[in-house]
Formats: sequence, C-alpha cells, structure tokens
Amino acid sequence: MALGMAFVVVVTGCGESVPTGKHVPTVAAAGILTYQGRPLAFHEVKVFPEDERPAIGLTDEEGHFVLGTNNTDDGAVAGTHQVAIVYVGDPADHPGNDGPVSGYTPPAPPSIKIDSKYANVKTSGLALEIAPSGATDLSIDLK
Repeated sequence: MALGMAFVVVVTGCGESVPTGKHVPTVAAAGILTYQGRPLAFHEVKVFPEDERPAIGLTDEEGHFVLGTNNTDDGAVAGTHQVAIVYVGDPADHPGNDGPVSGYTPPAPPSIKIDSKYANVKTSGLALEIAPSGATDLSIDLK
C-alpha cells in the first residue's frame, strides 16, 4: 500500500499540465436571433466554420447572444459559418449538476415554436459571415 501511495505522489507531482485541445484564434461575434422580428429567448445558436471548431452562444430574454469557441463568450473563427438553432430553455430552470439524472425536468416549451429544420446545419439553410475584424451586430431572423 505504501508503495502504491508513493507512486501516486511521484506521478501527480511531475511535469506541467498538458492542454487537452488546440486554442483556436477567434474574433468578437455577437448578435440577435429573431423569428419574424420577435426575439427568440433561450435558444442555442451554433455556428460551424469549415474545418475549424464550432462556436456556441445562448440567447437571453431579448434574443441577444455572444458566441464562444474556446471559452464562453470569447468569439468565433472568422469566415463563413453554417448555422443551427436549438431551443434549450431558461438556464434558471435547469437543475444543477449535483443531482441525480432522475431529477431532470425538461424545459418548459418555447413561447415561439420554430421549424425543426433549424436544428440541423444541413437543413437550416442558414449561414453567417464573420469578418476578420469581428462582428457584434449579427442578425438571424427566422421565417
């Protein structure tokens, strides 16, 4: 037992931490998501650039979102992105990670229902262009 403990000490005490993923350079990326001009609250906006890491943002009550790629709200890769939109519900209604799975309650239904085609980049028909200087006025208006 003492030998096993000594091994753990040696292993955990050696070297520096190694990053688990490549840091992707990003630019500011934020905007608003609407349906026929009305804000869409609590929807996940996912943008997928070609051959790079996607970015995700969550809309607030007014439909505003900020995208994040490496970390929350750190932006997105510049370029053209295919887009998917999924309703996830109010984060305040989601249970914490400390409870059992059986305690999960699905989110309340959205106040505005959108077509399920928007959940998949292959069927959404949505694309965004994020300039190399960034874009904080992105607008996605679903029909």
